[in-house]
Amino acid sequence: MKKVYLIAVIVAIIAGVATYMFATEINSKTKFKDAEMVTVLVPAADIEKNVEITADMFEGDNPQIVTKEILAADATDNYVKAQTELVDDANDVHMITVDKLYANEPINKNRLEDKNGDDVALSLKLPKGKVAYSFDAASVKSVDGYISEGDTVDVLVSKTDDQGKVKTEIAYKGLKILRVSTNADNSTASQNGTKITTYNTLTVEVTKKQSLKLYEIENKYEYKLILNPRQK
Repeated sequence: MKKVYLIAVIVAIIAGVATYMFATEINSKTKFKDAEMVTVLVPAADIEKNVEITADMFEGDNPQIVTKEILAADATDNYVKAQTELVDDANDVHMITVDKLYANEPINKNRLEDKNGDDVALSLKLPKGKVAYSFDAASVKSVDGYISEGDTVDVLVSKTDDQGKVKTEIAYKGLKILRVSTNADNSTASQNGTKITTYNTLTVEVTKKQSLKLYEIENKYEYKLILNPRQK
């Protein structure tokens, strides 16, 4: 008889535990079903640092960036929720990864920066068909320190022919200044919150053909830069 009671007790305990677990699972599923969800963007596969987000990453049979639903309680304001937050030609939005993005993980805005941002590699900012060229631009040769990023300059060149006659001409007009001084100087100025007012080099946006000509000018002729008015 005692064995019967013992078996009955064990069966009752097992049944109770099973019932509790079943009820807990149902309650959990009900809560999850009723919970508020939000749609975020995630990479289908890892995306490396210094990659520009483009519209074609959202297209095709195997897009690189897809949508995913997560609990609203788990989301933050830094999670990207729409394609236009990453790339939008109409509003000049072109984001670059400044940190690696991991597959199936919500894209965090803190890992991105606008294409024109300071932390983005210069090579990613160059228009198609353009290169960056740095040349010597010390002292009065370069308007004595008054040139800033975004300015445009003309290159004035003096050439001496075989008869000793000097000919002066403008070799190039409207070259865009990409950087003033070196990368190290710019990093230091950014950290200190100061402005670069003395420099020995300037980096301009040119074509490859123009870069070859500028190299020749640097090494064979006398030259000076003319600072143009800013376009308003």
